Amino acid sequence: MRGLLAVLMVGLLSGSVVTEAYAVVSSSTSDDSCDARGLRTATVEAQLRIDHEDRTYAKASATMTLTVPMSWKPAAHLLLSTGSDRYRRAMRCLARGDHDGVETRWEEWRAKDPAVTPATAPSGQESSRKRWLEVRLSAHAWVAQRGTVRVGPWTVEVSKARWDVRLASPDTLNQARWHEVTVDPSRPGARSAVPRATTKEDGGALVWRPTRAHGAPSVEVRIEPAWPRAFSALDDSPPYAVYSAVGGPLWPIAVVVAVWCALIVLPRRGVPDPVERKAVSNLRNWSLTLLGVALTVQGRDVYLAAVGAFENTPDWERSAAHAPYAWLTSAVAGALLLRFARPPRAVALLGAALGVGAAVPVLLPGVVGLAPERFVQPPGPGYVTVGVVWGATVCSFALPLLGGALAVRRVAVDGGLWRPRHQRPRTWLLMAGVGAVVAVIGICYAATAERDWNRASWLSPRFDPTEGYGDWHQAELRSSLLWFTETSQWWWFGLWWVLSGLAILAVLRSRAVRTPRATTLARRGPKAVDRLLLLLLFPVMAAMDIGVYTGSEVVAWSWFFLNFFALAGILRLTGRRAVPTRPLSVSGEPLATTLSATHRARLLDRARRYRELHAGLRGAASGQTDEGAAARRDMETRLRRLHRWRASTGSPDRLPRDVSVVDAALALGPCDTWWENGVRAARFTQPVALAFSGVLVWDKQLRGDALTNTLYDRLGLPDVVTQFVLWQVGYAAAGFLLGALWQELPGRRGPAKALALAAAYAMPIGLFALGNWILGEEQTTLAFAAASMLLILTLTGVRMDLETFRSELLPGRGSLSLLPVVYQTRYLSIQFAWVLAQAAAIATIAQFFADNGGPPWAFPGVSP
Repeated sequence: MRGLLAVLMVGLLSGSVVTEAYAVVSSSTSDDSCDARGLRTATVEAQLRIDHEDRTYAKASATMTLTVPMSWKPAAHLLLSTGSDRYRRAMRCLARGDHDGVETRWEEWRAKDPAVTPATAPSGQESSRKRWLEVRLSAHAWVAQRGTVRVGPWTVEVSKARWDVRLASPDTLNQARWHEVTVDPSRPGARSAVPRATTKEDGGALVWRPTRAHGAPSVEVRIEPAWPRAFSALDDSPPYAVYSAVGGPLWPIAVVVAVWCALIVLPRRGVPDPVERKAVSNLRNWSLTLLGVALTVQGRDVYLAAVGAFENTPDWERSAAHAPYAWLTSAVAGALLLRFARPPRAVALLGAALGVGAAVPVLLPGVVGLAPERFVQPPGPGYVTVGVVWGATVCSFALPLLGGALAVRRVAVDGGLWRPRHQRPRTWLLMAGVGAVVAVIGICYAATAERDWNRASWLSPRFDPTEGYGDWHQAELRSSLLWFTETSQWWWFGLWWVLSGLAILAVLRSRAVRTPRATTLARRGPKAVDRLLLLLLFPVMAAMDIGVYTGSEVVAWSWFFLNFFALAGILRLTGRRAVPTRPLSVSGEPLATTLSATHRARLLDRARRYRELHAGLRGAASGQTDEGAAARRDMETRLRRLHRWRASTGSPDRLPRDVSVVDAALALGPCDTWWENGVRAARFTQPVALAFSGVLVWDKQLRGDALTNTLYDRLGLPDVVTQFVLWQVGYAAAGFLLGALWQELPGRRGPAKALALAAAYAMPIGLFALGNWILGEEQTTLAFAAASMLLILTLTGVRMDLETFRSELLPGRGSLSLLPVVYQTRYLSIQFAWVLAQAAAIATIAQFFADNGGPPWAFPGVSP
């Protein structure tokens, strides 16, 4: 035992001596490693371009090109691996200057590592290819916040009315040869420049070519950007941030108000159907729950915006004091969701335990030793404090997920949208599902936080124990843990529009299934409150989440009403052109008052004879004999007989003059009720929409700068899957509306009916695109989204027409074999041309996708 103790003591002492010696050596070598005098013969060129065009936020791109002599002591280190501390030290000397310790630049982004290549000697120097290296450093930053934005050797000082661009040369390059300095302010150009520029290029870039042999010029350029760009750069600063934060909860409030208007019309008592009573009660209770959750979660965002918690200020650690209160707001939101869901006792106890675990560290921070401002800085707190923060984070994230899952289950089961095997939720299965989601998102969040730290601290020494890199690295991990709940709230709260749509669908289903199928179209279609709910479903589930202007959500709520009135206006203007509204030839009453599902078999039989007689007429048209003329007269008489109908009073009548029996059959749709038509159309959209959902997710999250956003946004990777599913849900909702409004949409065939709904979808998008054009912001994939919706609904309408005549499908044949049956030769060529024109338009639009990337909205980390 004594021998073992002696060995341990010797090991500890020797380890300490080695560590101290390593620190001394590292310190001594780092003192003169930059060798600024060795860079006197180096040449430097620096460029900065600020791009305002077609962007919400201006993008500042900096490039610095250096020609470094190999006689410079750290030059050989530039040829090492980018993971080497010596490489970082040499690159830091060129990019940042002679500074030791950990340094982070959260606002600076790099598309690629610096390029180091052999170079020829600059003019005036001894020509020797092996004695020089060319180093090219590229970086960019987004002018998205008030304060100082650092990018490469430049700083952009952002204030309310102007931006001041300055060249902040690293101290190691103060004696180097600066050959050229370029600042391209783009439109509207520079207001002033000091010193006076040497020349101006054709594109408006200012160029300085210093006449002194050594030394960096003191360049300062003042820019007064257009007001949309200036406003966007202030959207995280009070009071502008408050405007955006207030606009956030106005959208769910608009939904709640619209639902309450529908609830006034819905019967509250005396409804014999228990399913409808439950569905209406759930819609009423969910509207109150949504209002409470919105005010709890987004109301806190208003407060944070007012106090400037989202600003990137030098007092960054003070913002950490606001982070723990997200545990409390998430716990309150989760409790509201659980109260709505009315879970079993075991699940309720689990939710109570999660709520206590999330709320206690906030209400009693002294008990657990939590001081947020110190928690995000070194030295690190004890393991108990870290464990408490970790537990509160997990509890505050799991509770809303648990409540949301149970709320979805209640709405779907009570409304008859889903019939599970077990009436009561399985506690263990629910816990496993929520735990899996928490684990997956937690892993993605941690990986993104680590990647973001490596990006921001890429020039900091990592293996030198004297620099404190490990301490600051751990502090960043603790900061990410502390802000996890705040960041995740923005993710899970944005999913609740699906639950709002399900609550509306549940009421629609409960009212539709108790409608007798034999009633006429005028009585069995969606009328009164059902029509209002369908119109409300359009902005809630089907319409595109258009976006915001100048990075602010102050007018985001208005798109809810624009989408609502777009569909209502289209139906009002085009409703008289629908086939069921056409008057009968004798009585003048609408076809909808006499046409019902009981006529389906008779209409299909008449439609078959109608096609056969028309085929016979085309064959007899070539004959000129008396027998041929008699045959034509007989077939024409039989065609006129097929046009006979009876009015609702039972008196003889005729179908409308411009409506054939095929048109009347197609007006019914493939199913007997408008609800079944809607469900069938929603199913038809899914396989068609897969490719379009994939393209939209690729463009918005996986292409260009958008990929950077996804990789560095804390919840960017899980959001890729989430957004794909949500696009599919939106397309399904649009298909449901197409089928449910089948009798009210204009046109005789499905593609014509799809045109009206697609127009209602595209009108607000067109208005938003016009606003973007006026403000000079990006258009992203607006045109592609509108065109894809039209094509998806067109193909869905074709499939609905084919399903109407499915009884005529021969064994062993596919649905496409019915195309000549439904559309005949003349109409078939028109439909093919229409679909091909849409596909060509979409392919053309896809070639002009703009780079819609913006600043990744990862929460700022620690700033040593």
